[in-house]
Amino acid sequence: MTVPTSSLKFDPTTTEGQAISRLFRECKSIEDGDGGWNGGDTVELVCDFFIRLGIDINRGDYQVDAVPPQAVSPEADPDTVSELLSAYKEFTTNGYPTGNEGFFYAEPDSDRFAEFTLLTFPNASAARVRTAMSVLRAAGYTAAEQTPITPEAAIRTVRVDAGVLRALPDDAPTTERAARLLQDAGFTQHHDTIDRPPAVSHSTPTPVIWRPGWVQIDVTAPVTTGRDAREEAARAIATTLTDACWRVDVRGTETLHTTPPPAEPATAPNPRPTPEPVGEPELVPADVIASVHNVLDYNWTKEQLDYDKQVPEDQKHHIANDLNRIARHWDLYRV
Repeated sequence: MTVPTSSLKFDPTTTEGQAISRLFRECKSIEDGDGGWNGGDTVELVCDFFIRLGIDINRGDYQVDAVPPQAVSPEADPDTVSELLSAYKEFTTNGYPTGNEGFFYAEPDSDRFAEFTLLTFPNASAARVRTAMSVLRAAGYTAAEQTPITPEAAIRTVRVDAGVLRALPDDAPTTERAARLLQDAGFTQHHDTIDRPPAVSHSTPTPVIWRPGWVQIDVTAPVTTGRDAREEAARAIATTLTDACWRVDVRGTETLHTTPPPAEPATAPNPRPTPEPVGEPELVPADVIASVHNVLDYNWTKEQLDYDKQVPEDQKHHIANDLNRIARHWDLYRV
């Protein structure tokens, strides 16, 4: 009999190859007369196969990744999650003094098909909740803010599930790097929850064709979210990116174009020497600063609305650009 040419896609002389060969032989040994394999016996053989390779079948699939994860969370029970979060000075389970932004309480899930913890922040701002999600995600948890039960409800709730923070490859594209950066800061959302959907803070960054290497981030929100809240999210996203040395172009009030910093700092061919400061910097009187605030507040909404109505060419020379520039200089949290 002629020996057929091997079509194997693995090397049977390696440890892994020998394990695959052994699994196949064992499956063939339980084969029925009609060529079928009993389901229960096959599952048992496959489980033993993974165990012999050192894989814990009771743990997640992250253990077979080529690059180990950055973090694997503990169980998502209320006590464990509360202990982790309250270890940070920004958060506490003590309700006093009344109105403390960092106060929260944890409750177990009410869903018999899932195991998660609900964190309630009665007094927290959007920024404080993002900080909480950032802390939890850094520990490997999946954390997502949930939409209020009613439009009038102001209390913020975060669902926390056990999870894995996977390592980002060194050659990850700009879109993935932007998504991870904002996820780590508490912005991007994870999977939909069973009971209530996540509160949207912005969409997934998508490539923009008009400039290579840049991504576009559109700030989206539920219909019940006001313009001020969306602008606050846009400002916070822009700050997160610029603090990480990304370049940011603000396109309107709710769209950002951004690109990461270069791998190596660019060196100018003939850089000009930085001039030495002459004397002490001039201090701006407090009443002048107050006047700047008043001028911005007086013109802001009207000019920003007019800016949004203009075509891109006219927006380049609009006064709203100067208002934004002044506001950034005075750290007034405008973009």
